[in-house]
Amino acid sequence: MASRPAVEAAPTLALEHIDALSRAAGEDAGILAIRREARARLTPFALPDRANHLWRYTNPARFLPDGDPTAQGPADVSPTWRLDESLSVAALLAGGALRVVEIGDAARNAGVVVEDLHRAAADGFFGTVVPAAHGFLEAINAAAWRGGVLVRVPAGVSLEHPIRLRLVAGDLMVPRVLVVAGEDSSFEIIEGHVGGGAASKVIGVTEIVVGAHADVRYGLVQRWEAGVTGHLTARARVAAGAHFQMSLASFGGTAFKADVGAFLAGEGARVETFGVAMGGEAQHFDHHTEHIHEARKTSSNLDFKVALTGAARSAYTGMIRIAPGAGGSEAYQENRNLLLSGQARAESIPELEILTDDVRCSHGATVSPIDPEQLFYLESRGLAPMQAARVIVYGFLDQTLGRLPQTTRERIQALVAARLHTE
Repeated sequence: MASRPAVEAAPTLALEHIDALSRAAGEDAGILAIRREARARLTPFALPDRANHLWRYTNPARFLPDGDPTAQGPADVSPTWRLDESLSVAALLAGGALRVVEIGDAARNAGVVVEDLHRAAADGFFGTVVPAAHGFLEAINAAAWRGGVLVRVPAGVSLEHPIRLRLVAGDLMVPRVLVVAGEDSSFEIIEGHVGGGAASKVIGVTEIVVGAHADVRYGLVQRWEAGVTGHLTARARVAAGAHFQMSLASFGGTAFKADVGAFLAGEGARVETFGVAMGGEAQHFDHHTEHIHEARKTSSNLDFKVALTGAARSAYTGMIRIAPGAGGSEAYQENRNLLLSGQARAESIPELEILTDDVRCSHGATVSPIDPEQLFYLESRGLAPMQAARVIVYGFLDQTLGRLPQTTRERIQALVAARLHTE
């Protein structure tokens, strides 16, 4: 008699120690209320329907924490990291806590604030850009986050050197970052995710509030070790006349999903998103971007490049939404995928939702292997096949990398070079 197939167990989620976590962290009543509301949204708990195209290529169950994340206290770790002359601020999150904060004299004298988000006065910004209602992983983060940092740059302040945040993955990391840019401020901030191991999981959320006429360059660089399964959400709300540039770089981990984007909330707001992803072996990447035009005469531009070797997989979905009251807006979206092996696979789904006539919107997407004629040309000039392939990949990524701020560009170029020379 044939045996029946095993019934897959329903996913479970335990968040039973929210009040104790909040009390131990010294949070105010407002943060605790947000945690409780997020917990209520997860009861009863259900994973997203895989028919939803945002989860078609990635199983959401992969990102569920093992055990109750609210029951774990900060790990006993003592990482070190020092401020150097190339930075305005250095802050390090590890083991579920903010471990290091160093602020240079110029930034300190200008009133730049970097502090533990658990105890910070967030002025009502917390949870406004990425609320718990955004998705089930964002709700888990809102309920169970441990280890957070608030970065506040006052109005009119311009920083010569970048702010750098380093987040070190452990067994389970649920970090939270809030960046508040005052009106007419100007600065670069780089959020780097590193570390981890075979059983590590990360569920991170970053909110960025960009004041009127501010200029914020934000880099999200993920270079976890092999074995990490992680989900990062990063969203900005951009006020009138402000400019926000996001640089997204994905290199590490075994399974990674990103949900990034911006709300163009004020007239004349401009947003640029430039990204690169390089996957190899059996890595799985899933990127979702959104540019939501809520106000008139806003503009956005997106350029995202993916290069894959081995049996790596990539899925990309990109949404441009023009609200009914956002006439006079312009938007462009481009996603290009380069397959460097016969086993690599990529999916690209660009989307436009245009609810007014007075707009200019377009998009483009390609998935293709290396052009054999390009390889032949370079090899005929004396390059070995691997060297020729590297030259083509550099050329493929160069236009995107060239649009980034110098500090971020140099950092990502070094990661690209390291990856190409290990393949």
